[in-house]
Amino acid sequence: MRGDEDLTNVQEQIDAYLSSLAQDHKFSGSVLAARQGSLLFKGGYGKANIELHVDNTSDTAFRIGSVTKTITAVGVIQLIAEGKLAFNDTIGPYFPHQKDGDRITVHHLLTHTSGIANYTDDENLLDWASLPSTTEELLNRFSNMDLEYEPGENYQYSNSGYVLLGALIEQVSNQSYGDYIADHIFNPLGMVNTRLDDPKPIIPLRASGYEMDSSGLLINSYNLHPSNAYAAGGLISTAEDIYLWDQALYTDKLLPQPLLDDMMTPHKGDEGSSYGCGWIIQDTPYGKMTGHTGGIPGFTSILMRFPETKATVIVLSNILQDVTHVGQHIAGILHSEGAI
Repeated sequence: MRGDEDLTNVQEQIDAYLSSLAQDHKFSGSVLAARQGSLLFKGGYGKANIELHVDNTSDTAFRIGSVTKTITAVGVIQLIAEGKLAFNDTIGPYFPHQKDGDRITVHHLLTHTSGIANYTDDENLLDWASLPSTTEELLNRFSNMDLEYEPGENYQYSNSGYVLLGALIEQVSNQSYGDYIADHIFNPLGMVNTRLDDPKPIIPLRASGYEMDSSGLLINSYNLHPSNAYAAGGLISTAEDIYLWDQALYTDKLLPQPLLDDMMTPHKGDEGSSYGCGWIIQDTPYGKMTGHTGGIPGFTSILMRFPETKATVIVLSNILQDVTHVGQHIAGILHSEGAI
């Protein structure tokens, strides 16, 4: 009976916290929390579409932004596991137009240590990002730019590196990026609600994105075309599908354990965290945390995994506002005395 009481207490604490935030538009989205392979909480708060009065639920589909990078990284490392690539391969043979490509390795791209400028820092971004781009057009936005530092010397977060990794998957696998990750990750795991986002198809339960204007008024967000995020941040998913993703990484369904360990090994980083291959790695009061945040116009997200306690927190939001504190608060509840 004690376990049932503890579970109810955890659920009530999380619900009370999120309900309070939702009342003031301080949170709108879907949340899932689990520990030791047991789903402890899932729920939706706020509106998936404010104008049509449609509620968010645990099944609502959100743009997940840079949480996409965790999936792109696994896709690349699967090709390494098959012997089709190596971490220390240079990218020049694959991308002859990439400046200094003969000095940049696959590992540099995975760990944000390539020195390639971040194309989303373009001061003219809003002039072109609402229109669709081909992969070649994205590559051309940074391929001729000087490196910002010698490859391997520093860490500097770069979406450009993950565009290159998506294009690398396409060249090596002879599949589109979307088809490859569907065939090798989503379909094997039953992630039926996860896909490369596209505004044209009808996607059931897809959320609309919002943001706050300078006066604090909630407005429709800038419409960034998802093709401009591509393998760096272009996926749409649900909290339950992300949980399937999380749980698979405790097994060898996707990668052998030595490569999973390599992927989660910290390299360089900044501001109290390190970066592995597609994963942010931090020390917390609950042990090591591996995960990622995501931010794209109208949406923010965070995946937090605590391998030592097998706890998981997933927060997907359709308001462009930082949800890190939401994830941290829920992680605290999961690890509180008396929690399951």
